[in-house]
Amino acid sequence: MNLMSEVDKSENKRLKLENDYEKKLCNQKKEDNVQENISEDVSDTREISSRREQKICDRLVDSDTDASAIVESDADKLFTFPPDENISDMLDEVEYSGHFPTVTDRYFTPYYKMNVQSHGDDMCIWIHSNRICMLSLAPSHIILQGNKDIIKVDFKVSDKLDRSLNKVSGKSKHGAQPLQTNSNICTISCSNKETYVIKCCMIGKLVEVNETLSKYPHLLKESPHKGGYLAIILPNIKLLENLKQVLLTHNQYINLLKEQEKL
Repeated sequence: MNLMSEVDKSENKRLKLENDYEKKLCNQKKEDNVQENISEDVSDTREISSRREQKICDRLVDSDTDASAIVESDADKLFTFPPDENISDMLDEVEYSGHFPTVTDRYFTPYYKMNVQSHGDDMCIWIHSNRICMLSLAPSHIILQGNKDIIKVDFKVSDKLDRSLNKVSGKSKHGAQPLQTNSNICTISCSNKETYVIKCCMIGKLVEVNETLSKYPHLLKESPHKGGYLAIILPNIKLLENLKQVLLTHNQYINLLKEQEKL
């Protein structure tokens, strides 16, 4: 009886192992089929995506071609260009008085100091909105009268001091040469053998001088924006408003010149 029981157990165990093996094979086949289906789906998705991208590209190309065709064919019909010799219609809404303002006119306000050292020694101080100043001769300066030829502008004001060697750094202009109201900026020599010493007319720091005048002194007769300025100066901000009060505005300067012409 015991012997038969052992035989039955062995048989049952063998059958169970065979069933388990068959199940494992079946599950493996299912997994392989699933993986194969996934690969096929991915491949199909990529192919569909590629087809869609190609269709989009084709549409964009067709769209660009159509747009180019429209521009090339209808551009001249959609806009009428004004004649080259007449642009008055384009300036109807622009405030135009015959000339456009220069950089100096737009960003600097001119102030004038008359007869600095002697009659006709008239200077112009152009003050920017950021308080930086540009020094130049006033139009009424004696140097600019009588068609004098300017032959030399010398920034070496003494044996030990040359304004052209001024070096500055940083926003505070460290290393700049200090200036007083009566400090010399340069000496100007004319063809009539007259020499004129130009004063600073303000308290501040020298930013730079117009070294181009050393090679081309005749530029001094030009407007500041064309190279006719002498120096750039950073004035003492605490004294700037007081400086404006003792200078002439542009209108005051013009009125003074008209009064002098009447005398």
